[in-house]
Amino acid sequence: MNLSSTSSTEEKAVTTVLWGCELSHERRTWTFRPQPEGKQGCRLLLHTICLGEKAKEEMHRVEILPPGNREDKKTQPVTIASLQASVLPMVTMVGVQLSPPVTFQLRAGSGPVFLSGQERYEKKAGKRTRGSKTQH
Repeated sequence: MNLSSTSSTEEKAVTTVLWGCELSHERRTWTFRPQPEGKQGCRLLLHTICLGEKAKEEMHRVEILPPGNREDKKTQPVTIASLQASVLPMVTMVGVQLSPPVTFQLRAGSGPVFLSGQERYEKKAGKRTRGSKTQH
């Protein structure tokens, strides 16, 4: 009896780069676009949204805007954080992965509001094939 098993797995090389932006009354929107060499397997891992020390005691609302080239004009912005210095000056995001391009907007408040996370780039490192044979 000849038993054989072969498995083929694709390994991925993962590179992460720290990312951050500031939203304020001077710059209300920020669009994240991947670096030119890594457009294919790019994700933005959003970790933290926090107020700067000079933020006024007002409500600061951060949204993600829908892509501009969408045919569905009914798509609304999505609020991802509502911050106020005395109540909730910072939020930690867990498991938030966004596909670029992503546009963030300071919908309410004057900021500064800081967003931070990681750019994650996956590249296929090639195929690795393992085989084993057992004979009886």
